[in-house]
Amino acid sequence: MILTRRDMVLGVGALALSGCSVPQMTIPPDISDIPVARRRDLLVVTNRRVSAAQGLEFDSLRSDRMFYCDYGISVPPDRKPGEFSFPRSTLDPDRQFFVTQSTHFPDERGFLNRLNARLRTLPKGERNVVLFVHGYNVSYPGAVFRAAQIATDFDLGQPMVLFSWPSAGRLSRYAYDRDSVLYARTALAETLRMLCKSHAENIMVLAHSMGGLLAMEALKRLALQGDRRTLSRLIGVALVQPDIDVDLFRRQVVDLRPYDVDLAVFASRRDRALKISAVLTGGHPRVGEAENIEDLRRLGVVVIDTSGAPMGDPLGHAALMRSPALLSMIASEELVDRIVSGAPGQDILIEGLSLTGKAALAIAYLPYTITGS
Repeated sequence: MILTRRDMVLGVGALALSGCSVPQMTIPPDISDIPVARRRDLLVVTNRRVSAAQGLEFDSLRSDRMFYCDYGISVPPDRKPGEFSFPRSTLDPDRQFFVTQSTHFPDERGFLNRLNARLRTLPKGERNVVLFVHGYNVSYPGAVFRAAQIATDFDLGQPMVLFSWPSAGRLSRYAYDRDSVLYARTALAETLRMLCKSHAENIMVLAHSMGGLLAMEALKRLALQGDRRTLSRLIGVALVQPDIDVDLFRRQVVDLRPYDVDLAVFASRRDRALKISAVLTGGHPRVGEAENIEDLRRLGVVVIDTSGAPMGDPLGHAALMRSPALLSMIASEELVDRIVSGAPGQDILIEGLSLTGKAALAIAYLPYTITGS
């Protein structure tokens, strides 16, 4: 797909609108009087700087230390899967996400105690953790509320941990965010090591956009350090429309190969944000554009092409998190079940319901050689 001038104008405009306001994380003073239909607990690790602004918690600047938090997030009942509304000055609990509880731990010990308490409520064999890494142009409150929405709409039964790196949360700060990814890769690697100290049986990594670059850089760091103990606890790594140069990704995968890390890439040819990223980086294709499926399969990567699914947003860059059809596909576990039972080199068509009846939601392209457990 060629990116036209019109695509650039529409894409930049949509990106600008997506980052025009920063939501607040202030707990309502009358919280005891506000009905909470559904609460989602969310643990957070961040290397952002503590914010001086009320209601933000952490800002876009980089810190040389780690912070550990736990939030209770009210999930509004009056919404469809994928719909997402930040809290405003006048709170509408039926339509907006908002914070009901906030805990800051002085160190990782309290964080791990809280995580282990939640894991103990699950039966053995299901005590897994999902580690979510957000993408470019995301504020700290935006990352927290988005993670809560994803965990809810994916119908996760396991605890989710958000790793929030110091994104500037601004469209114009793409270069700053890419540098922040490099700055944060050690912190993310240490977060994975910390999670291995918990009672979690396995860890699933879910990373979106530029967060995919951060996840792969952290995993590469662990691989080059020979940290088999941490890498062996990974049940899988899912990169959602990753903003990663194809050549760089190939090198990262090769470095991980001795550790049998199972990698899956969700990609779309309709992702305008990644096409803008390719322009900003000198025309180099991005892994999440679905233009190099055969190359990725030969590397041992599962590729899930969602180009035929509803876009979910004007840029088509957050379909997996905002398209009700794709969210239903993930929550039903049909995709995972069919990939696990598939054969090397198989193409798997996943159908779903659309406004016009049955339609192809995704095609899963299995690698030609299956690695991992």
